[in-house]
Amino acid sequence: MRTAAITRGWLRPTLQEVPDLLRQFHGARQPWRPAGLGEHLHWCQPLPWGGQVVSLAANNRILRHSVEDFTIEVEAGLPLGWLQAALAEQGQWLAVDPPPATSPGTVGGLVARGLSAGLRHRYLGIRDQLIGVGFVRADGVTAKAGGRVVKNVAGYDLMRLLCGSWGSLALLTRLTLRTYPMPSRRRHLLLSGARETMGQLRQWLLRSCLTPERMDWWSPAMARRLGCGGVLEGDLCLVVSLASISQDAITAQEQALATQLGDSGRMQPLANWPQVALARAPEPGEWLLHLGCRPAAMARLMLETSPTGLCWQAGLATGLGYAVGALTVEQVLRLRNRLTTHGGFLTILVQPQGATPSPLPPWQRQPAADVMLAIKHALDPYGVVSAGGTPGI
Repeated sequence: MRTAAITRGWLRPTLQEVPDLLRQFHGARQPWRPAGLGEHLHWCQPLPWGGQVVSLAANNRILRHSVEDFTIEVEAGLPLGWLQAALAEQGQWLAVDPPPATSPGTVGGLVARGLSAGLRHRYLGIRDQLIGVGFVRADGVTAKAGGRVVKNVAGYDLMRLLCGSWGSLALLTRLTLRTYPMPSRRRHLLLSGARETMGQLRQWLLRSCLTPERMDWWSPAMARRLGCGGVLEGDLCLVVSLASISQDAITAQEQALATQLGDSGRMQPLANWPQVALARAPEPGEWLLHLGCRPAAMARLMLETSPTGLCWQAGLATGLGYAVGALTVEQVLRLRNRLTTHGGFLTILVQPQGATPSPLPPWQRQPAADVMLAIKHALDPYGVVSAGGTPGI
């Protein structure tokens, strides 16, 4: 079997070369980091990385697509955009939000980060759409977990352990995912109004029989960033995406929303799908944050940050979302403390260079940190994967 030459920097081995390569790193105690296209390699990394990077970008095939079973098996280096285009030819799609960046990256990177946003409201997160994984351990041993069918309960649930691990436990090589039928009709609406009006609308939506794809709070700054007019400072904005195979069903849901909102709020159509509109990288000097808290407190916290001009979006029912803006270190720390007080978290995905002499830690220490460290040590005893880093520690 051929072995990829070990040189400083980026390595692009084939899947056949990966086990031997990682075995060499393991024996030499050589730290390395997994990657796909490398466009998000700087996320959650306050310092530049000049060591070994193992990229699977060349391993980008669709291995099996069971159209009738709504499952697909792909190599981890497959770009998310390529996957969605291939699924669209069969009237299907992977119901996930792309990250707020210029490129959605690879499927392996999407699973490794485990992030989710507005589509989680209806389809849950990528963790819940993962059916099976193939991976290579730090010592070069090839393994797999899960299977090829949706109902699979055999063995330890290593899939969800690896999902959201940020590549700190093993190298993902193959993924089996659940797909969904692509709705033939969609309608995207931006509703805005005073806090009391939108609070009443929230309560009605949570009790109603409407089944939107997404219901996202937007701060006024976010609406302006994406070119939406007619939003007043101090307003709360709610983005609702309706999807169905029937145009009549969408029209009926829109009329119900308009009736409930009444004359005290405003409703306007969105020309673009919010999933596409939000897929923008932060500008130079801006922070990119992934955050969450109890859903009932999210709208109030969003209004409290409006004077800072923070562009904020979060799920009405999930309390998970993103924020981007030009903040000071003190403002980020205050926001992290506020979210923690309300049972939430703040993860720093991107922080501007030179924002502080000592970069802020991307993650807060988690209550289960000791358990996470024990798992990390069991799978990577020498701390070579992701240079020994572990999210949440």
